[in-house]
Amino acid sequence: METWFRYLLISTAIFNLLGSVIFALPLFGQQKLSGLPQNAHPLYLGTISSWIFLFGVAYLWLAFAAKPEPLFIAVAAAAKIAIAIIFFVFWTLGELGFTFVLSGCIDLFYAIAFIYWLLQTSQKT
Repeated sequence: METWFRYLLISTAIFNLLGSVIFALPLFGQQKLSGLPQNAHPLYLGTISSWIFLFGVAYLWLAFAAKPEPLFIAVAAAAKIAIAIIFFVFWTLGELGFTFVLSGCIDLFYAIAFIYWLLQTSQKT
């Protein structure tokens, strides 16, 4: 695996682990720190937080694996594009703060890098 991609996976893991904390903050009475809407239900926040956390663990696992799994990277790229779009739409509706748009832009960057890696990898085979 290329060094740049290993570092990308590690940084994505850290980004996701931090993101899981943001979505979990309201579960611990820290609604204002999270920047999420006040009426967000704990079930949804817990579910989203756990999925973001699991993706983060998977990125970290892949960073140290002998060979990353292209199917997972493709699914991850699609998920990151989806979340970037969702954050942008809900920001335009006034439901999320600007920090979520910035987070979506970072996710979009990771998605593009994942797609680039997938294209590079597919050309080598």
